[in-house]
Amino acid sequence: MIRRSDEPIYWGLFGFGGMVIAFALPALLVLMLLKGFGVNCFDIQSVAATWWGAGALFVIVSASLWHGFHRIYHGLHDLCIHTTRLHHYVLYGAAGTLTVVALCLYAATFFGLLK
Repeated sequence: MIRRSDEPIYWGLFGFGGMVIAFALPALLVLMLLKGFGVNCFDIQSVAATWWGAGALFVIVSASLWHGFHRIYHGLHDLCIHTTRLHHYVLYGAAGTLTVVALCLYAATFFGLLK
């Protein structure tokens, strides 16, 4: 009997998160730096007030979370730490929990509960 692995799901989320970080995060950082220098081209509150802006921020945050926690999980091998199921549950559970928190914040923004 071949045991099925859930690793392809996590590698897919890792790849998606890496792509989001590579494309969206530098653009957001440049816009935030311009805002810090007084160029009024970006207002995070007005972006988050729209459904598409809040959705884009949710995707950026959640994909970055999955990417980061997957990198930590597999980075433990570089530190000569043998990963167990406990590491698996703690790290991916944290990524899932924080994604649900981000989804709740998105829903609260979408329904106007956060002002």
